Amino acid sequence: MEKKKIAFVGSGIIGSGLAVNALTHGYPVTLQTRSRVEKMKSRVAHILEILVENEVCSQAEAAVAAARATYTTSLEDAATGAFFVQESGPENPDVKKALYRQIESVCDADTIIASSTTALMPSLLQEGATHPERILVGHPFHPSYLLPLVEICGGAQTDPSVTAGAKAFYESIGKLALLCGKEISGYIVNRVNWAALEEAKKTVLDGVCSVEDIDKAIMFGPGLRMAVLGQMLTISLGIEGGFRGGAAKYGKEPSPDDELLARGVEEEIAKRPEALGNTEETVRDFRDKAIIRILRLQNML
Repeated sequence: MEKKKIAFVGSGIIGSGLAVNALTHGYPVTLQTRSRVEKMKSRVAHILEILVENEVCSQAEAAVAAARATYTTSLEDAATGAFFVQESGPENPDVKKALYRQIESVCDADTIIASSTTALMPSLLQEGATHPERILVGHPFHPSYLLPLVEICGGAQTDPSVTAGAKAFYESIGKLALLCGKEISGYIVNRVNWAALEEAKKTVLDGVCSVEDIDKAIMFGPGLRMAVLGQMLTISLGIEGGFRGGAAKYGKEPSPDDELLARGVEEEIAKRPEALGNTEETVRDFRDKAIIRILRLQNML
C-alpha cells in the first residue's frame, strides 16, 4: 500500500528524529526549516548513521530511507499534500497559531496537525483555527528517533477520529502512542518527570549529595527497575501483597485507592506478552534478566 506524504514543520532535534522514524518506515517525508537546510540534512544523515552503526537498519535500507526525504524552507511546500503534519516550532502559542493558519491554507480539510509542544494545551492551540477538530498534541521524547513514547492529548474540539488517526500513524512508524485522558500540565510523563527533577535539584542544593551522585542514585537504583517495568509495577512487585499490602507495610490505613491501583497492576500484568512475563513470577524473571543486560552494558557486572 502506498504511504502518503508526512510533513515536519520546524525540523529541529525532535522533528528530525521523528522524520527519520517515518522515513525508515516507508513514508515520503518533507522536512521544513526556516533557513538551516544543510544543518537539517546533516542531522538526518547523522541519525541514519547512528541506526546503521547500531544495526537498527542496514546501509542499503538507510540509503533508501534518505532518498524518501525532501527539504525546504517553505512551509507551504512542506504542508501541501500532506496527510499528517508534525509541528515542532517555538513554544509560543501565537507563533504556533500563525503556523496553523498557513498549514490550513494549503492542506486538505482532513489533514491531522500534531504539535510536539511540551507545555501548551491543545485547546489553546485550537483557538482561531479553521479546523480546530484536526489539531492535537503529539508529544515525543528526546532522542525522538530512539525513544518509542509519544503522548497524544486532544483539545476540547479535537475529533475522536483524529485522535485515533494520530495514534495509528505514530504506531505505524514504530512508536508507542499513549492517550492522555485530560488536558493537564505535563500530560502524562512530565507530571512525574518534572516532580522527580525538582526533588533531585533540591537534594543537590540542600547539600545532600553532588549532581553526579544524584544521577548515579537514579541510574543504579530505581531508574534501572523503572526502565524495565515502569513505576507502578516496580513498586507493586517490591511489596508483599502489592498495593493491597502497602498500607500495612508502612503503618497506614488501607484505602479504596489501594484496591484501584492493585487492580490496575493485575490488568497490566495480564496484558503483557508471555515473552515479557505475564505472571508475577515471570515478570520478576524478565526484570532480573533485563537489569543484568543493562548492568553489563554499563560495565557494572
